[in-house]
Amino acid sequence: MVCQSLLSVTQTYGRQAVEIVLASVIFYYILLSVRGTKTAVLVQGLIVLGVFYAVATYFRLIVISMILNRLLFIVPIALIIIFVPEIRRFLERAGRTNRLWAIFFPLPSFSPDNSTESANFDAIVNAVEGLAHHYHGALIAVEHQPIENDLMVIGTWLDASISETALRSIFEPHNPLHDGAVVLRGDRILYAGCFFPLTIREDIDRDLGTRHRAALGITEKADCFVIIVSEERGKMSIAHGGRLARDLTPRQFREQLRALYFANPNFSTMLPAARM
Repeated sequence: MVCQSLLSVTQTYGRQAVEIVLASVIFYYILLSVRGTKTAVLVQGLIVLGVFYAVATYFRLIVISMILNRLLFIVPIALIIIFVPEIRRFLERAGRTNRLWAIFFPLPSFSPDNSTESANFDAIVNAVEGLAHHYHGALIAVEHQPIENDLMVIGTWLDASISETALRSIFEPHNPLHDGAVVLRGDRILYAGCFFPLTIREDIDRDLGTRHRAALGITEKADCFVIIVSEERGKMSIAHGGRLARDLTPRQFREQLRALYFANPNFSTMLPAARM
């Protein structure tokens, strides 16, 4: 009997411990997902309301407890309706971090052949450095996995070989495609003149232009990295995973681009202090 009682108690507390851990993980990822957005402020407000409700209930403040109870019941429903895009983005991020899903349902990879990787890398570097030297703005997305069509406004289909000449000509100021983004898939220039969603984060510098915000926006939602050339300052930057390394020197740019282009897992540790 004693052993059965101990076993029952252990199972009960074990389930409670698992529930607490799972709830903590889910809550942590929710906070991580809304960090830097307007939703974060509302989440903080809900937490404050919850604390006040607990205090009012403890001290038996009936009227205040009743008011807060009604608010806490209505507000979450309103948030679900208002913040559908944020909820969708959270679910997309959760899906991308699910390793089991990737194991059983792998997406096709579009890595260049070994014989062309170095040539493509040099072409991209030379093109970007040339564009920066002449203060020609540019936005180049390099896919690790295909960017879903509903995440961007698709531009002109090119399906051309990657070359320095092609990339520089696309971003010439008189080219009608120069204002949009180029999408590279494998060893091909797939699209030009694409438009990416702007990030809605509020914890970034206000002096960031549309190109930098678009680069952050698409890397928050898609498995890719984006090269940015500032038209005003002639500086090169790289966005990846919602992070931005700004105003890189030519040496830094080559190092960070190489780490990403050749899928080096040490990219995050090789980055200089990311300046948002």
